[in-house]
Amino acid sequence: MSHPPAPASELIPKTVLHGGARLFVASYLVRKSELGRVWRCGFHALLWLNGGSASLVCDGEHFEVRPPSLICLSPGQVYRWSAADDAARATLIGFEANLFTVGRAQGGLLDVQLLHDLPLFRPEGTAVLAADENADSLERLFALCRQRYRQLSEAHGSGSWRVLPQHREGVLLAYLHVILAEAATLAPAQEPPRPAAGSDLRLSRLFRLHAGQRVLERLPVAAYAELLHVTPDHLTRAVRRATGQTPSAWLQEQLLTEARRRLALTDQPVEQVAAALRFGSASQFSRWIRDHTGQTPRQLRQQGRGNSPVLSGN
Repeated sequence: MSHPPAPASELIPKTVLHGGARLFVASYLVRKSELGRVWRCGFHALLWLNGGSASLVCDGEHFEVRPPSLICLSPGQVYRWSAADDAARATLIGFEANLFTVGRAQGGLLDVQLLHDLPLFRPEGTAVLAADENADSLERLFALCRQRYRQLSEAHGSGSWRVLPQHREGVLLAYLHVILAEAATLAPAQEPPRPAAGSDLRLSRLFRLHAGQRVLERLPVAAYAELLHVTPDHLTRAVRRATGQTPSAWLQEQLLTEARRRLALTDQPVEQVAAALRFGSASQFSRWIRDHTGQTPRQLRQQGRGNSPVLSGN
């Protein structure tokens, strides 16, 4: 895993996997190595807090996390640990979605659709799940993942992180499969979809997972429909039936979330934020912010910054 220098249009750095890796495992003391650092997920992440307590901020939401807890993060989300005691330890399993491609011919190792069927990864919000009843099972599973990852992975570059070759993914993916199944029992029971069929739910989740990672591209709904091999009308109906919201409205919410991230976590002038989000001018961006929040960009920046570390635009 790395936290590469960010280009001008991507000032909040994205964590990515290199060297052909699709899965990694890391364990760290929050206060010692992570406190205050800002991360944008470039993959799906399971964070297991099994010691101490900590405060997490993700896309403007604040969570007081007590062990044992499981945090599920989606690609594109921005988070930081804002406080932690000396005993706070987290284990992170990060993985690419293509691990769960249906069918071996497409590169996947499991013929499952866990990412689309389980209510864990939510682009519209962070899942922080108390794990009191499953704590022993999850602790053993995460410990086994750490142990097997160290055995199966190979040092990369300076050795600060390690690559798991794809031909050795099977064991770790089996553990991940079980962890996801265990984690699903922690999620609160959801009301059954009203008229929405399972296919609508899966298509809606796929749309939101893709859109959450490509918000800066400002793609129209038709582009996502083409990506998912359906018509724009089909996608709109499926998303509305599954969520009560249109794809266009959801894309606007994601764009607003990204605007909040940039205003709170960078020192970019409003003009640069507007340009990065592909608005024609700062005034157009400011009007759009006021229409959606009732506040100015400056007010949003002051509200969201608090004690957040600020990333320089230089």
